[in-house]
Amino acid sequence: MPENSLNRKIFTIHELNSLVRGLIHTAFPENVWVTGEIQGLRERNGIVNFDLVQKDPEKDSTVAKAGAVIFENFNVRVTKRLREIDPSLALKNDVEVKILCKVDFYPKNGQFSLRVVDIDPSFTLGVIAANRQKLINDLKKRGLLEKNKALEFPRVPLRIGLITSGDSAAYHDFLNELTLSAYGFRVMFCDSYMQGRSVRKDVVCALRYFRKISSSLDAVVITRGGGSTADLAWFDDKKIAEFIADFPIPVLAGLGHQINVTVTDLVAHTSVKTPTKAAQFLIEQVTRFLEAIDRYETGIKEWTYEYITEKKNILHHQAVQYESLVLRYFRDIQMRLTEISSGIASYTRHAFRSGLRELEQRMNLLKIASHNTFAGVRQRLKNTEEKISLLDPKAILKRGYSVTTFNGKALKDSSQVKQGDVLHTHLYRGEVKSTVTRNPVSLRNGANE
Repeated sequence: MPENSLNRKIFTIHELNSLVRGLIHTAFPENVWVTGEIQGLRERNGIVNFDLVQKDPEKDSTVAKAGAVIFENFNVRVTKRLREIDPSLALKNDVEVKILCKVDFYPKNGQFSLRVVDIDPSFTLGVIAANRQKLINDLKKRGLLEKNKALEFPRVPLRIGLITSGDSAAYHDFLNELTLSAYGFRVMFCDSYMQGRSVRKDVVCALRYFRKISSSLDAVVITRGGGSTADLAWFDDKKIAEFIADFPIPVLAGLGHQINVTVTDLVAHTSVKTPTKAAQFLIEQVTRFLEAIDRYETGIKEWTYEYITEKKNILHHQAVQYESLVLRYFRDIQMRLTEISSGIASYTRHAFRSGLRELEQRMNLLKIASHNTFAGVRQRLKNTEEKISLLDPKAILKRGYSVTTFNGKALKDSSQVKQGDVLHTHLYRGEVKSTVTRNPVSLRNGANE
């Protein structure tokens, strides 16, 4: 054992913790004001416990934290103080507060703690307002406050993306109002928390999804029912504001408030007070479009009637003029036709008489030519007849000649027949039938009978 440890006091845990508590009470004899953000809020039997957290403003990470407690009697005072300045204020997670507390240390469990005895409500409101104004200035400097407003709102916004809580009155009020309009709205819904720390994550997630399908939407509506100032503060969010500003289609905000304006309201294309008003705004857009169509229809009908009437009058005037011109034209034509008809009749009579004389002359010439032609033909026929008569076989037979045939053909050579064949000899008058009694010998072989 080291020598210098022999004369040193040895503490028990309780003694050490009691000494630490005494030192803390000596250092902080009076109550002190402490600021921080509430986390892990829980309440039981009127006693509220939470962690008071200090965060890095740049990284949103915890730098330090201390446990805090509000006993029942002080809890009543704190609640009353909050509601006196703003009925919507209450102790909630993620709310920055300025509290008056007793710095204490509990020897039994060695736990450092802050015992809250009072609160400064104006600080919380001031922090909310200051953070909000800082964000607004930043968005304005970057040109994001007017970016979504610069988009042209569709004339017939029937395809709607809806971001709200699915089990809320806001959800039902919005859809019921659209249904009552009897217009063909088509709503795509993303269920989101509308208060608490999940607001940013859910709303941004919904916007990210709708941005992917923005070509099939006309507008996106972010809406919720009524709420306190602290509830609405969740929509004073930089991330949500940036997403809305850069959104490719108009975003309509209806966050259920009458007086307060959130950053989401400021950056949205259009802001209305309630979910019902948001639905009515969309209905009014469609109604105005249909009314414009009706006006155009009425205007077109009136213009068409006036145009037709004007053209009808012009046509009537032109018809009268044309009628006069047509009558004059046909009178002239009739006179010309009469003249032409007379000329044609005279010419026809003259041509007929001339043609008749020419026809008579041609008929006389034809008679003479025909007579001469037939006389020549008759003489040629007579000469031909005489020649034919000279070549007639009967004329030859008449001079004593005969023709012998065998099997219907003229017999020219004795070798063509044999003994027993029947021959026919044709004379000028009649014929002689004979039979070959012996085989004939052809004269071409030099034999004599």
